[in-house]
Amino acid sequence: MSVQILLTADNHLDPPAFSFGPKRFERRRDHLRCFEEAIEFAKRNRPDFVLLGGDVFDTIRPGNQIRARVMEDLKAVHDLGVEILAVSGDHDTPKLAEEGSSPLAVYGNSGYVHFFSNPSVFSIRKFLVEGLKVEIGGLSRNPLMTAQNDPLKTVAAAFDGDVNILLTHYPVEGFVGYARDDPVIQLSSVPQNCQLVGVGHFHAYQTKELQHTTIVYPGSTERASFQEESEEKGFAWLELSKEGVVNKEHIKTTARDFKTVDVFFPEGKTPMPQLKEAIDHAKNPSGIVRLRLKGGITAEQLAGYRRSELLLYAEGKFFHLLIDENELEIESPESLAALPRTTPLEELRRHFLASISSASGEDKEILEEALRLCQAKLGDAGAW
Repeated sequence: MSVQILLTADNHLDPPAFSFGPKRFERRRDHLRCFEEAIEFAKRNRPDFVLLGGDVFDTIRPGNQIRARVMEDLKAVHDLGVEILAVSGDHDTPKLAEEGSSPLAVYGNSGYVHFFSNPSVFSIRKFLVEGLKVEIGGLSRNPLMTAQNDPLKTVAAAFDGDVNILLTHYPVEGFVGYARDDPVIQLSSVPQNCQLVGVGHFHAYQTKELQHTTIVYPGSTERASFQEESEEKGFAWLELSKEGVVNKEHIKTTARDFKTVDVFFPEGKTPMPQLKEAIDHAKNPSGIVRLRLKGGITAEQLAGYRRSELLLYAEGKFFHLLIDENELEIESPESLAALPRTTPLEELRRHFLASISSASGEDKEILEEALRLCQAKLGDAGAW
Protein backbone atom coordinates (compact mmCIF):
# COMPACT_ATOMS: atom_id res chain seq x y z
CA MET A 1 0.00 0.00 0.00
CA SER A 2 1.34 3.43 -0.95
CA VAL A 3 0.36 7.04 -1.55
CA GLN A 4 1.20 8.96 -4.71
CA ILE A 5 1.93 12.68 -4.60
CA LEU A 6 2.68 15.45 -7.07
CA LEU A 7 4.57 18.26 -5.35
CA THR A 8 5.04 21.62 -7.04
CA ALA A 9 6.04 25.07 -5.78
CA ASP A 10 7.35 28.47 -6.86
CA ASN A 11 5.32 28.67 -10.05
CA HIS A 12 5.32 32.49 -9.81
CA LEU A 13 2.32 32.92 -12.05
CA ASP A 14 1.61 36.36 -13.54
CA PRO A 15 4.97 38.04 -12.87
CA PRO A 16 5.28 41.72 -13.96
CA ALA A 17 8.07 40.88 -16.46
CA PHE A 18 8.42 44.57 -17.36
CA SER A 19 12.06 44.12 -18.44
CA PHE A 20 10.84 42.05 -21.42
CA GLY A 21 8.99 45.00 -22.92
CA PRO A 22 6.32 43.96 -25.45
CA LYS A 23 7.21 40.30 -24.84
CA ARG A 24 6.21 40.48 -21.18
CA PHE A 25 2.82 38.91 -21.97
CA GLU A 26 4.47 35.95 -23.67
CA ARG A 27 6.89 35.68 -20.76
CA ARG A 28 3.94 35.45 -18.38
CA ARG A 29 2.51 32.68 -20.55
CA ASP A 30 5.80 30.79 -20.05
CA HIS A 31 5.11 30.58 -16.32
CA LEU A 32 1.52 29.46 -16.91
CA ARG A 33 2.60 26.85 -19.48
CA CYS A 34 5.08 25.26 -17.08
CA PHE A 35 2.53 25.22 -14.26
CA GLU A 36 -0.03 23.60 -16.53
CA GLU A 37 2.46 20.91 -17.50
CA ALA A 38 2.31 19.83 -13.85
CA ILE A 39 -1.49 20.03 -13.97
CA GLU A 40 -1.65 17.89 -17.13
CA PHE A 41 0.69 15.34 -15.57
CA ALA A 42 -1.64 15.14 -12.56
CA LYS A 43 -4.68 14.69 -14.82
CA ARG A 44 -2.97 11.83 -16.70
CA ASN A 45 -1.54 10.04 -13.66
CA ARG A 46 -4.17 10.86 -11.01
CA PRO A 47 -2.07 10.96 -7.83
CA ASP A 48 -3.77 10.78 -4.47
CA PHE A 49 -2.59 14.30 -3.66
CA VAL A 50 -1.34 17.43 -5.40
CA LEU A 51 0.62 19.64 -3.01
CA LEU A 52 1.22 23.33 -3.78
CA GLY A 53 4.22 24.53 -1.79
CA GLY A 54 3.70 28.29 -2.00
CA ASP A 55 4.45 31.14 -4.38
CA VAL A 56 1.93 29.79 -6.85
CA PHE A 57 1.46 33.46 -7.78
CA ASP A 58 4.22 36.04 -8.07
CA THR A 59 2.17 38.74 -6.31
CA ILE A 60 -0.82 38.97 -4.01
CA ARG A 61 -2.81 40.65 -6.80
CA PRO A 62 -2.57 38.50 -9.94
CA GLY A 63 -4.82 39.38 -12.86
CA ASN A 64 -8.38 38.08 -13.04
CA GLN A 65 -7.66 36.10 -16.21
CA ILE A 66 -4.88 34.06 -14.60
CA ARG A 67 -6.94 33.57 -11.44
CA ALA A 68 -9.80 32.14 -13.49
CA ARG A 69 -7.45 29.91 -15.52
CA VAL A 70 -5.92 28.43 -12.35
CA MET A 71 -9.42 27.84 -10.95
CA GLU A 72 -10.29 25.84 -14.07
CA ASP A 73 -7.06 23.84 -13.78
CA LEU A 74 -7.50 22.98 -10.11
CA LYS A 75 -11.18 22.12 -10.55
CA ALA A 76 -10.28 19.71 -13.37
CA VAL A 77 -7.78 17.93 -11.12
CA HIS A 78 -10.15 17.90 -8.14
CA ASP A 79 -12.98 16.44 -10.25
CA LEU A 80 -10.76 13.43 -10.99
CA GLY A 81 -10.75 12.58 -7.29
CA VAL A 82 -7.37 14.12 -6.49
CA GLU A 83 -7.04 16.00 -3.20
CA ILE A 84 -5.25 19.35 -3.54
CA LEU A 85 -3.57 21.06 -0.58
CA ALA A 86 -1.76 24.40 -0.59
CA VAL A 87 0.26 26.78 1.56
CA SER A 88 1.15 30.34 0.63
CA GLY A 89 4.70 31.61 0.18
CA ASP A 90 6.37 34.96 0.67
CA HIS A 91 5.14 36.25 -2.73
CA ASP A 92 1.48 35.28 -2.35
CA THR A 93 1.11 36.09 1.37
CA PRO A 94 -0.01 39.65 2.26
CA LYS A 95 2.52 41.51 4.41
CA LEU A 96 -0.14 43.74 6.02
CA ALA A 97 -3.75 43.17 7.08
CA GLU A 98 -4.77 46.09 4.87
CA GLU A 99 -3.62 44.12 1.80
CA GLY A 100 -6.40 41.57 2.28
CA SER A 101 -6.04 37.81 1.96
CA SER A 102 -3.80 35.59 -0.12
CA PRO A 103 -4.97 35.00 -3.71
CA LEU A 104 -4.99 31.30 -2.76
CA ALA A 105 -7.88 31.92 -0.36
CA VAL A 106 -10.46 31.91 -3.15
CA TYR A 107 -9.40 28.37 -4.11
CA GLY A 108 -9.75 27.25 -0.50
CA ASN A 109 -13.23 28.78 -0.41
CA SER A 110 -14.16 27.02 -3.66
CA GLY A 111 -13.87 23.59 -2.06
CA TYR A 112 -11.40 22.38 -4.69
CA VAL A 113 -8.34 23.06 -2.52
CA HIS A 114 -7.51 22.61 1.16
CA PHE A 115 -5.71 25.91 1.84
CA PHE A 116 -3.77 26.30 5.10
CA SER A 117 -4.62 29.97 5.42
CA ASN A 118 -3.49 30.77 8.97
CA PRO A 119 0.31 31.18 9.02
CA SER A 120 0.37 31.19 12.82
CA VAL A 121 -1.28 27.77 13.20
CA PHE A 122 -0.08 24.32 12.18
CA SER A 123 -3.23 22.51 11.10
CA ILE A 124 -3.71 18.95 9.82
CA ARG A 125 -6.01 17.44 7.23
CA LYS A 126 -6.74 13.72 7.58
CA PHE A 127 -7.45 11.26 4.75
CA LEU A 128 -7.84 7.53 4.24
CA VAL A 129 -6.03 6.07 1.20
CA GLU A 130 -6.16 2.31 0.61
CA GLY A 131 -6.49 1.70 4.32
CA LEU A 132 -3.64 4.07 5.21
CA LYS A 133 -4.33 6.95 7.56
CA VAL A 134 -2.71 9.93 5.85
CA GLU A 135 -2.14 13.20 7.71
CA ILE A 136 -0.98 16.32 5.89
CA GLY A 137 0.03 19.27 8.01
CA GLY A 138 0.46 22.70 6.47
CA LEU A 139 2.19 25.90 7.55
CA SER A 140 1.92 28.95 5.29
CA ARG A 141 4.56 31.67 5.29
CA ASN A 142 4.22 34.13 8.18
CA PRO A 143 5.52 37.60 7.16
CA LEU A 144 5.74 38.66 10.82
CA MET A 145 8.12 35.87 11.84
CA THR A 146 11.68 37.01 12.49
CA ALA A 147 14.88 35.29 11.39
CA GLN A 148 15.64 34.25 14.96
CA ASN A 149 12.62 31.91 15.07
CA ASP A 150 12.38 28.29 13.95
CA PRO A 151 8.88 28.15 12.40
CA LEU A 152 8.20 24.61 13.64
CA LYS A 153 9.15 25.51 17.21
CA THR A 154 6.55 28.29 17.34
CA VAL A 155 3.68 25.87 16.57
CA ALA A 156 2.66 22.45 17.83
CA ALA A 157 3.73 20.29 14.87
CA ALA A 158 2.73 16.70 15.63
CA PHE A 159 1.33 13.78 13.61
CA ASP A 160 -0.50 10.55 14.36
CA GLY A 161 -1.07 8.91 10.97
CA ASP A 162 0.37 5.97 9.10
CA VAL A 163 1.75 8.37 6.46
CA ASN A 164 2.56 11.88 7.66
CA ILE A 165 3.44 14.81 5.39
CA LEU A 166 4.51 18.35 6.21
CA LEU A 167 3.93 21.09 3.60
CA THR A 168 5.49 24.54 4.05
CA HIS A 169 7.38 27.42 2.42
CA TYR A 170 10.38 28.08 4.64
CA PRO A 171 14.12 27.58 4.20
CA VAL A 172 15.27 24.33 5.79
CA GLU A 173 18.67 23.88 7.42
CA GLY A 174 21.27 22.34 5.13
CA PHE A 175 19.76 23.34 1.76
CA VAL A 176 21.30 25.67 -0.79
CA GLY A 177 19.54 28.95 -1.52
CA TYR A 178 19.10 32.55 -0.52
CA ALA A 179 17.93 32.58 3.11
CA ARG A 180 19.37 35.77 4.61
CA ASP A 181 17.00 37.25 7.21
CA ASP A 182 14.61 34.31 6.74
CA PRO A 183 13.32 32.07 9.54
CA VAL A 184 14.93 28.64 9.08
CA ILE A 185 13.50 25.24 10.00
CA GLN A 186 16.11 23.26 11.89
CA LEU A 187 16.40 19.57 10.99
CA SER A 188 16.04 18.70 14.67
CA SER A 189 12.56 20.27 14.79
CA VAL A 190 11.09 18.06 12.03
CA PRO A 191 8.74 15.49 13.67
CA GLN A 192 10.41 12.08 13.62
CA ASN A 193 7.29 10.28 12.40
CA CYS A 194 6.97 12.59 9.38
CA GLN A 195 7.89 10.64 6.23
CA LEU A 196 7.89 13.62 3.85
CA VAL A 197 8.55 17.35 4.12
CA GLY A 198 7.52 19.17 0.95
CA VAL A 199 9.01 22.66 0.79
CA GLY A 200 8.86 25.72 -1.43
CA HIS A 201 11.04 28.86 -1.54
CA PHE A 202 14.35 27.70 -3.03
CA HIS A 203 14.11 27.37 -6.82
CA ALA A 204 16.52 24.47 -7.32
CA TYR A 205 15.38 20.84 -7.03
CA GLN A 206 16.98 19.43 -3.86
CA THR A 207 16.39 16.48 -1.55
CA LYS A 208 17.82 15.31 1.74
CA GLU A 209 17.34 12.02 3.58
CA LEU A 210 17.09 12.01 7.37
CA GLN A 211 16.71 8.85 9.43
CA HIS A 212 12.95 8.54 8.85
CA THR A 213 12.18 11.60 6.72
CA THR A 214 12.74 12.75 3.15
CA ILE A 215 12.83 16.52 2.57
CA VAL A 216 12.07 17.67 -0.97
CA TYR A 217 12.31 21.05 -2.65
CA PRO A 218 10.65 20.50 -6.05
CA GLY A 219 12.17 23.76 -7.29
CA SER A 220 10.44 26.27 -9.52
CA THR A 221 8.64 25.24 -12.68
CA GLU A 222 10.09 28.14 -14.73
CA ARG A 223 13.34 30.10 -14.51
CA ALA A 224 13.18 33.48 -12.81
CA SER A 225 16.70 34.82 -13.42
CA PHE A 226 20.14 34.07 -14.86
CA GLN A 227 21.13 32.65 -11.46
CA GLU A 228 18.97 29.66 -12.43
CA GLU A 229 20.25 29.16 -15.98
CA SER A 230 21.97 25.84 -15.17
CA GLU A 231 19.09 24.45 -13.08
CA GLU A 232 16.59 21.96 -14.47
CA LYS A 233 13.04 23.09 -13.79
CA GLY A 234 10.07 20.91 -12.94
CA PHE A 235 8.08 19.29 -10.15
CA ALA A 236 8.36 16.19 -7.97
CA TRP A 237 6.51 12.88 -8.32
CA LEU A 238 6.64 10.87 -5.08
CA GLU A 239 5.41 7.55 -3.72
CA LEU A 240 5.17 7.00 0.03
CA SER A 241 4.48 4.06 2.30
CA LYS A 242 4.53 3.65 6.08
CA GLU A 243 8.27 3.15 5.84
CA GLY A 244 8.85 6.42 4.00
CA VAL A 245 9.45 7.60 0.43
CA VAL A 246 9.83 4.53 -1.78
CA ASN A 247 10.19 6.41 -5.05
CA LYS A 248 10.90 10.01 -6.07
CA GLU A 249 11.33 11.56 -9.49
CA HIS A 250 11.92 15.07 -10.78
CA ILE A 251 9.69 15.68 -13.81
CA LYS A 252 11.10 18.40 -16.06
CA THR A 253 9.07 21.22 -17.54
CA THR A 254 9.78 23.03 -20.81
CA ALA A 255 11.19 26.09 -19.08
CA ARG A 256 12.66 28.73 -21.37
CA ASP A 257 16.44 28.60 -21.77
CA PHE A 258 18.59 31.21 -20.06
CA LYS A 259 22.22 31.52 -21.15
CA THR A 260 25.12 33.86 -20.34
CA VAL A 261 27.70 34.59 -23.04
CA ASP A 262 30.94 36.23 -21.84
CA VAL A 263 32.69 38.49 -24.35
CA PHE A 264 36.05 40.19 -23.79
CA PHE A 265 36.72 43.42 -25.63
CA PRO A 266 39.52 43.13 -28.23
CA GLU A 267 42.62 45.17 -27.51
CA GLY A 268 43.16 48.14 -29.77
CA LYS A 269 40.21 47.32 -32.03
CA THR A 270 36.74 48.70 -32.62
CA PRO A 271 34.52 46.42 -30.49
CA MET A 272 31.34 46.34 -32.60
CA PRO A 273 32.34 43.65 -35.16
CA GLN A 274 33.40 41.19 -32.45
CA LEU A 275 30.28 41.86 -30.39
CA LYS A 276 28.04 41.27 -33.39
CA GLU A 277 29.94 38.05 -34.12
CA ALA A 278 29.27 36.92 -30.53
CA ILE A 279 25.58 37.68 -31.00
CA ASP A 280 25.49 35.61 -34.21
CA HIS A 281 27.26 32.71 -32.48
CA ALA A 282 24.82 32.74 -29.52
CA LYS A 283 21.72 33.00 -31.72
CA ASN A 284 18.72 31.29 -30.12
CA PRO A 285 15.31 32.64 -31.22
CA SER A 286 13.53 31.06 -28.24
CA GLY A 287 16.21 31.77 -25.63
CA ILE A 288 16.86 34.53 -23.12
CA VAL A 289 20.53 35.48 -23.46
CA ARG A 290 22.77 37.74 -21.41
CA LEU A 291 25.75 39.20 -23.27
CA ARG A 292 28.17 39.89 -20.42
CA LEU A 293 30.89 42.31 -21.50
CA LYS A 294 34.25 41.97 -19.75
CA GLY A 295 37.74 43.37 -19.80
CA GLY A 296 39.24 46.81 -20.17
CA ILE A 297 38.15 49.32 -22.78
CA THR A 298 39.86 52.56 -23.72
CA ALA A 299 38.10 55.87 -24.14
CA GLU A 300 38.66 55.60 -27.90
CA GLN A 301 37.02 52.14 -28.02
CA LEU A 302 34.16 53.36 -25.87
CA ALA A 303 33.48 56.06 -28.44
CA GLY A 304 32.95 53.28 -30.99
CA TYR A 305 30.69 51.15 -28.76
CA ARG A 306 26.94 51.55 -29.40
CA ARG A 307 24.62 49.52 -27.20
CA SER A 308 21.49 50.51 -29.12
CA GLU A 309 23.05 49.26 -32.36
CA LEU A 310 23.73 45.85 -30.76
CA LEU A 311 20.15 45.54 -29.55
CA LEU A 312 18.85 46.44 -33.00
CA TYR A 313 21.22 43.93 -34.60
CA ALA A 314 19.98 41.21 -32.21
CA GLU A 315 16.30 41.61 -33.11
CA GLY A 316 14.84 38.27 -34.21
CA LYS A 317 17.89 36.34 -33.03
CA PHE A 318 16.63 35.84 -29.43
CA PHE A 319 13.45 35.87 -27.44
CA HIS A 320 15.22 38.52 -25.36
CA LEU A 321 18.77 39.85 -25.16
CA LEU A 322 20.21 41.53 -22.09
CA ILE A 323 23.52 43.39 -22.38
CA ASP A 324 25.38 43.41 -19.06
CA GLU A 325 28.13 46.05 -18.83
CA ASN A 326 28.76 45.80 -15.09
CA GLU A 327 32.11 44.03 -15.50
CA LEU A 328 33.52 46.44 -18.07
CA GLU A 329 36.48 48.49 -16.89
CA ILE A 330 36.99 51.77 -18.68
CA GLU A 331 40.67 52.61 -18.81
CA SER A 332 41.01 56.31 -17.98
CA PRO A 333 43.87 58.41 -19.43
CA GLU A 334 46.89 59.26 -17.29
CA SER A 335 45.81 61.23 -14.29
CA LEU A 336 46.89 64.86 -14.12
CA ALA A 337 49.27 65.91 -11.41
CA ALA A 338 47.54 67.71 -8.59
CA LEU A 339 47.97 71.48 -8.50
CA PRO A 340 49.91 72.90 -5.54
CA ARG A 341 47.87 74.18 -2.66
CA THR A 342 47.64 77.96 -2.98
CA THR A 343 45.51 81.03 -2.17
CA PRO A 344 43.87 83.76 -4.27
CA LEU A 345 46.51 86.33 -3.30
CA GLU A 346 49.35 83.92 -4.02
CA GLU A 347 47.92 83.16 -7.44
CA LEU A 348 47.50 86.88 -8.12
CA ARG A 349 51.13 87.55 -7.28
CA ARG A 350 52.29 84.55 -9.37
CA HIS A 351 50.41 85.85 -12.39
CA PHE A 352 51.70 89.42 -12.12
CA LEU A 353 55.28 88.54 -11.19
CA ALA A 354 55.65 86.42 -14.28
CA SER A 355 54.83 89.49 -16.38
CA ILE A 356 56.75 91.97 -14.25
CA SER A 357 59.95 89.96 -14.52
CA SER A 358 59.98 90.31 -18.29
CA ALA A 359 58.90 93.99 -18.38
CA SER A 360 61.02 97.11 -18.10
CA GLY A 361 60.73 100.86 -17.71
CA GLU A 362 57.25 102.37 -17.64
CA ASP A 363 55.53 99.05 -18.37
CA LYS A 364 57.11 97.52 -15.29
CA GLU A 365 55.95 100.40 -13.11
CA ILE A 366 52.39 100.10 -14.40
CA LEU A 367 52.31 96.35 -13.67
CA GLU A 368 53.69 96.83 -10.17
CA GLU A 369 51.03 99.48 -9.45
CA ALA A 370 48.33 97.23 -10.83
CA LEU A 371 49.52 94.42 -8.56
CA ARG A 372 49.44 96.69 -5.55
CA LEU A 373 45.88 97.89 -6.29
CA CYS A 374 44.61 94.37 -6.95
CA GLN A 375 46.12 93.04 -3.72
CA ALA A 376 44.45 95.88 -1.82
CA LYS A 377 41.07 95.15 -3.41
CA LEU A 378 41.31 91.41 -2.72
CA GLY A 379 42.45 92.05 0.83
CA ASP A 380 39.46 94.31 1.45
CA ALA A 381 37.18 91.54 0.11
CA GLY A 382 38.62 89.03 2.57
CA ALA A 383 40.96 87.13 0.28
CA TRP A 384 44.04 85.57 1.83
